[in-house]
Order: sequence, then C-alpha cells, then structure tokens
Amino acid sequence: MNNQDRAHPLEILNPKIRARFPMIDRDSKGNPRIYLNTGAGSLTVDTASKAAFDAQRRLNPMPGVVAAGEAETAGLHSHVRDLAADFLHSGDGREISFHQSATAALFNLAYALRGVLRPENNLVVTDLDHMANVSPWEAVWGEGRGLEVRRARVTSDGTLDSGHLLSLVDARTGLLAVTSASNGTGSLVPLRETIAAVREKAPHCLVAVDAVHHAPHGVLDVRDADCDFLVFSGYKVFGPMQGVLWGKAALLERLRPYRVETNKNEPPWKFEMGMLNNTSLAALGAALEYLLWLTDLVAHKRDSPLRGQSLQSLPCACPAAAFPDRASKFRFVMTSIVEYETGLNRRVLEGFRELDPARFSCFGITDPARSGERVPTFAFDIGGLGATETKKRLWEDAGIQIADGNHYSAAVARHLGRPEGICRASFAHYDNAATVARFLEALGRLAA
Repeated sequence: MNNQDRAHPLEILNPKIRARFPMIDRDSKGNPRIYLNTGAGSLTVDTASKAAFDAQRRLNPMPGVVAAGEAETAGLHSHVRDLAADFLHSGDGREISFHQSATAALFNLAYALRGVLRPENNLVVTDLDHMANVSPWEAVWGEGRGLEVRRARVTSDGTLDSGHLLSLVDARTGLLAVTSASNGTGSLVPLRETIAAVREKAPHCLVAVDAVHHAPHGVLDVRDADCDFLVFSGYKVFGPMQGVLWGKAALLERLRPYRVETNKNEPPWKFEMGMLNNTSLAALGAALEYLLWLTDLVAHKRDSPLRGQSLQSLPCACPAAAFPDRASKFRFVMTSIVEYETGLNRRVLEGFRELDPARFSCFGITDPARSGERVPTFAFDIGGLGATETKKRLWEDAGIQIADGNHYSAAVARHLGRPEGICRASFAHYDNAATVARFLEALGRLAA
C-alpha cells in the first residue's frame, strides 16, 4: 500500500480544492501569504464571486411571477432557502430566513420572542459563546424586560462547563442560548446531549444555537439536535456576508419580529426586513453548491472506507447514485471534512508539544487524542509578546495571516486572563500538512 492509498481523499484532492479559491496564496496586493484566519471569515470560492456578479447584472430587485427577471429572482430565493434547509437537514425551505448578519438575525429573534417568553422566565447563556448569542438576550430580555439572564462558565480546558450550565436550569428557564463550536477556543459542544439534559429539567425550554463558527467544519442537523432555532452565516462557508436563521415552523408562526405593515405576516418573509440582497443570496447558493461539487469529487476518489466509517457501499464510478437526496450529500461531505480536519488538529497539537512550554501556550483542548472534540481553531500565546506583536511578526517573518483580539468572544478572553486579546490561527479543509508545517516552523522561530 502506498501513501496515496493511505491518504484521506481530501488530502489527495487538496490541489484541486485550492484551485477553487483564487485568493488562497496571495493577499489583496498580490503578496504571497498563508491564510490562517478562516475563523474570521473563510476564503471565497470562485463560483460564489461569479454568481454575485451575475446576479447584480441580471436579476430584478423584487421577485415576481410575470417578467423573466422577477421570476428568476423568485426562483433564486426559493432555491437558496431549500439549499440552506438541506444543509441544516431541516427539510423545509420555509423555515429559512435571510438577514444582514447572524448577529442581526439573533437580535431579531430575541425581539420576536415577545409573547412567547414570559415575565417569570429566566434565560441561560454561556461564556463560551460569541457575543452575538449573548448580547441580544441580555439587551432585549435582561435590560429591556428585566428577566434574569444566567451565564454558564467555561472549564479550565476551554470547553463548556456542562455541570454548571445544568445547575442554572430550572423549571422556569425559558431559553438556552448556546454555541455549537467556540469562536475563541474551537471547542465543540455536544448539542444533542446538552439539549436533552436541559429539557429533562425544563421541558418547555427553547434552544437557540449559534452555529456560525461550526458551519464550515461539521454536520449541522437541527432535527437530530432538537434545537428550536439555529443561525449560521455565509461568510464562514466560503461565500458572502449573509446571515441565515432557521426555526421550527410551528414556532416561527407564533413569533412577532420587527416588520413593516406591508411585509407578509408569515414565515419566512415576516423575518426579513427590507429587500433581500440578491447578490449575497446568489453567492451563498454557489458556496453551498461548491460543497455538493466537493461531495461528488470525494465520492469518486474514495475506494475504501474512511477510518471509523463504513462507506464501502458508495460506488466510486457513479457517486450520485449513492445519495438519495441533497441533504445526504451535505452529510457525506461534511463528515469527510470532519475526519480530514481532525487529522489537521492532531498535527497542530502534536507540533505544539515540541514548542518550549515556558514560551508558548495553547488555550483550549491540547491533547492530540482529543482532536475530534474541537474544530481547527487555535488560541495561543507567546510569552513576552502581545497578541498584535505576535500577529505582526508571523506576517513579516512568514507571510502567515492570523487574528488577534477577543474574536467577539469577550468572556473567553477574560476567562483566559487575556482581556486585551489573544492570537488565533484557524484552518479549513483547503489547508494541508504543508500549511501546518510552515505555521509550526514560524511559531518555533518566534518561541525559540
């Protein structure tokens, strides 16, 4: 057996994948770079940029049923709703609404729950979350309505303190706001188990999930998790800045969001303030279709099961026949990405162990054996250097682009004792072993 036989399909296909991202090796001025900032926004796939340009040139502002342009606009809206629904395994495009950002979607959701949440309710948020899934609940329901908002802690290894979270839940808890992957430390939250445990104590508790950081890294299945609402954003799944909100249909009917009188008072339209951005929707659709393209590519390449997976039944010559529907294609490709990125996680964490612990610290899960419990997002610190200085030196020394600051996870930064900010390097499936090696080499020089 040669190395190609042992390699993961996404490793073999990496050159073809990287070719789909025009900015992967160069910055906006044409300088060589290694982009390790997917956590702040993924690279944009080529077809998403082209789709945005085409939509701006051809589509009507408003959907309709008479002229060709407006009918095509209506078709685009419906198509992208259905794509997003299949990506989330909800099965119903009417449960999908589009927003300026995930943050805007969560603020609108918080406001829309008036009449559903009651004065006697309390809410639980977590310190592991991006502030987009904390501030709306504190502002609208804590400051605005006087409800108690309780905050679940983070553990010493940068994961959600599930025991503390459950201790905050009682029979009057009306809503849990929780992330599925930390924007700060990359730690995953076991949604199905967490939600089930919360519902044992509070059977009618609603659950709102921020999946923005998780979306490019794993399977999102709203039915399996049994959450009530979930948001993600196109700018982390290889497309545009476009917030997407999913909610259970029966709940969406009951909500009262911000709405002008003339907007349809039914989901999904009642959640969408003003005109939809056709260029962003076209780009989002193309980005999700890129994942379907990748599904076929991986299925053609695979002629043996993934480690720990039983996939021998997938016919390599005709992969489309192996998938009964589009949702199953999304599940297949995202499962493949999970496995491939788990390997990247392990490489990074093993490399961190070679660095001087007196000079280098990684926050969050650091055991390579636990690589499957995180996404490839790494918060770290080099002793004697501030986060911005470390970022500057990595760029000047190796052309490596990372992020500094609190990454909108202010509570995580405070928990880590770095309120002024931490460094964060974040990978995606378009990265490879060479990317990891160059990152570790550059870190080694800084930490020496």
